[in-house]
Amino acid sequence: MQAIDMMKIERSNKKPGILILFLLVTSMLTISVILSYAEERDSKSDGIRTIVIDPGHGGYDNGAQGPDGSLEKERTLYFAQILAKELKPKYEVVLTRNGDYQVALTRRASVANYHRADMFISIHAGGGSRYQMDNWSVFYYKKAEHRNDGKELRAVIRGNGDDLRLNWDHIQLRYQKKSQALAGCMKAQLAGNPEIREVTISAAALRVLEGLDMPAIIIETGYLTNPKTEKRLNDISFLTDAAKSIKKGVDVYLTR
Repeated sequence: MQAIDMMKIERSNKKPGILILFLLVTSMLTISVILSYAEERDSKSDGIRTIVIDPGHGGYDNGAQGPDGSLEKERTLYFAQILAKELKPKYEVVLTRNGDYQVALTRRASVANYHRADMFISIHAGGGSRYQMDNWSVFYYKKAEHRNDGKELRAVIRGNGDDLRLNWDHIQLRYQKKSQALAGCMKAQLAGNPEIREVTISAAALRVLEGLDMPAIIIETGYLTNPKTEKRLNDISFLTDAAKSIKKGVDVYLTR
């Protein structure tokens, strides 16, 4: 009986020690998570801004095609990579894709939100039967309007490879004025390029801009179906100049 009583006493003495050890480890993990978040928050506030560049299309989704066979998915990636080089090292740059593969529209928004980006710029090129079209366009998000029969009017960038059902409760509407201001900064800078004939700004319910928790725009780099535009979008000198103009637009917007 005495031996059994001693075993009970030893076990009861161990329980407080185990409990204390458990609480100590839990506290250390909690403190570690808090410090890690604080460091991330401080580096975000004190460090460089994050710009997410989104090359449109990719994979099976070719987008528009030029008279000489240039594909929109290739031109957008090429231009996005040039733009990324111009933005670095002043800004942290994240591309939603770095190769020829498909990225879902919701995934593109998720990437930007995950990195807590300060800005989202999606790169596209127009296409259509009117091969004379040559203007650049900058889009920002606007909630879809309704016809009298209740059907939503939805703006579409040709060949975006996804449906246009609206989701995320139009979170981008919170940034409508900021995105419009960003579009204005881009137009002002791009319009100074003598090889860009015209730059327009439009508001549209474009799916790629939904769910983005930051100012966001789409830049449509002319019409790839125009032979002159196709040639420009294969010219590294022209694209570099255009990228410099966009960088100035970013600078102006973020220093307002």
